[in-house]
Amino acid sequence: MKVIATTSDRITAAIETYRSKYRMMTYRERSRFFVLCISLVLLADYLMFCYLADKNIFNIFPALPELDFRTPVFVYVPDREAKTILKETRQVRVPHEREVYAAMLYRAVVRGSMFDNTAAIVPVKTYVRRAWVTDDSCVIDIDFENAKGKITPIPGSYEAFARSLEKTIIENIPGVKKVYLVVNGIKRRAW
Repeated sequence: MKVIATTSDRITAAIETYRSKYRMMTYRERSRFFVLCISLVLLADYLMFCYLADKNIFNIFPALPELDFRTPVFVYVPDREAKTILKETRQVRVPHEREVYAAMLYRAVVRGSMFDNTAAIVPVKTYVRRAWVTDDSCVIDIDFENAKGKITPIPGSYEAFARSLEKTIIENIPGVKKVYLVVNGIKRRAW
């Protein structure tokens, strides 16, 4: 038996052993060996990629895109007599800007209930001039269209509308604690 002294001699002996085993293989066994080696290299490459990209190894296919981007929001609207506040759930697309979201919530409260005819609570047609959302407060500046004829509001409709708007914005925009409704920049009753 031959005694191997150095590391290079060991490596040379191992290479000669594998060469002799490889020469004794048939063509079919050599093909299988190459396919197995290439598969193992590709698998090791994929595992290294998953490790370095901090990705799950079973996450081969991309996630299916979300088809419905709407999220449920709670909208509070006054009832027909402006005595109680109704809570409704609606599916809306929430914008990234908080000011746009506050204006959208204002329009949802103005439109009234989807199940009951509460549009008479807001007797005039309004639109949002501008909305500001700071850390803990929201200011909505509104204006009116010219009304034709005399408008008789329902008693207590403005207070009920203001309460429902405040509850809607406080619940749906995180961090907001107080809502101010101003008409043309002046804090006063809208109708």
